[in-house]
Amino acid sequence: MIRIAPFRALCYSPKKIKDLSKVIAPPYDVISTEEQDKLYKKSVYNFVRLDLNQEADSYNAVAQLFDEWQSQGILERDEAPAIYFSAHRFKLKSGEQKVRLGFFALTELQEFATGAIKPHEKTLDAPKEDRLKLMLACHAQLSPIFVLYAQPKPTIQIILSVAVEGMAPFIETELDNGDELKLWRIIESAVIEKVQREMAEQTLLIADGHHRYEATLRYRDQLRSERGPGSGNEAYNFILTYFANINDDNVVILPTHRLVRGFTHKPFLELEEALQTYFYVEQHPKTPEGKTSFLKALKNAAKKHRVIGASFKRDPRYLILRLKNKRIMQRLAKDMSAPLRELDVSTLHLLVLEHILGMPPEQQVSGATIRYSQDEEAVLQALEKEDYQAAFILNATKAEEIQSIVAANEKMPQKSTYFYPKLSSGLIVNKIDPDEQVEGAAT
Repeated sequence: MIRIAPFRALCYSPKKIKDLSKVIAPPYDVISTEEQDKLYKKSVYNFVRLDLNQEADSYNAVAQLFDEWQSQGILERDEAPAIYFSAHRFKLKSGEQKVRLGFFALTELQEFATGAIKPHEKTLDAPKEDRLKLMLACHAQLSPIFVLYAQPKPTIQIILSVAVEGMAPFIETELDNGDELKLWRIIESAVIEKVQREMAEQTLLIADGHHRYEATLRYRDQLRSERGPGSGNEAYNFILTYFANINDDNVVILPTHRLVRGFTHKPFLELEEALQTYFYVEQHPKTPEGKTSFLKALKNAAKKHRVIGASFKRDPRYLILRLKNKRIMQRLAKDMSAPLRELDVSTLHLLVLEHILGMPPEQQVSGATIRYSQDEEAVLQALEKEDYQAAFILNATKAEEIQSIVAANEKMPQKSTYFYPKLSSGLIVNKIDPDEQVEGAAT
């Protein structure tokens, strides 16, 4: 059973912050060092100073700054618990306009073993440790996790849309990329209870925030060990969550491409022979025209086949790799379910990176060998200009594929999906008072 609850959000004060676009930031895990510097210069109150602090003793610095911003009235906490309805208008690279509807609320933390909340990607220890230290320093969830529920008929969206009809949003801002964000507070208990009932029997899929979720579980467990089991409604038993409907066409999944280094260089003919052994190989010349035809052909091929785009340094060709025989992956991945085994990203990591290029799994997740990006043009350019040996271009994983893998209780390789757009940081914070009981939690 899923228990959600309204909460008193901590937000930037409109009296103190006149232009919200100057202080909200992208999620911490997609911010480059260069972008971090730009955000620092943008405003002394930019949220990156909390979510990704530059100080040497960053956790203590964040705790101090967090307290200062509250005492100065920069951040203000709502008086009444609410759920927060969100509309995010954005544009795809194709020019198509979309509006993703969702809402923010608290969700009761549960172990994955219950089956009510499911991950779909593997995690790494370092990011979990970082987020745990941050929570222990400031006793707050600075950014939400992003979860998906499944409702073929958008009942929850309808309930919330009707509730805010004719109501002015309390947050309305435009981001630097042209996206538009609107947020409404909903405090009516009847509306909240309807949403709670609709959510109670749902199964939640974590779309983004796996590291934050697992870190918050550890935070909860640490406070429980210090304070005893409690009633179950203590604030530290819940996590700040953004909910969206996976059946909504406005929930967009982008592919995540790879730049790879660290494998032992193979002679050209040996690599060619290995690829030809397992794949049908379609070739495109490394020219501007060839790159265009390569990317177009890769996208078209994905309509009928599972394919991987590849480019190796000093190879004058772009390659499209199509697996010759499914039995190859069946042999290499005997313990994987069919839905997971058949993913392009699984073939890439297991057959290409591990089997052909000799990169064991621990090397692949080390953080030093693979760089991820959603921009295929940037990836191909970086291969030629930077210290990488290969680039791999993937097509997006489909929502139904993710659901099948989750249903089989399996996890995809890290960075297999990218739910677009990411949630901005700084819109809503959940302050955790360990002595505070969450009001209005579903029972």
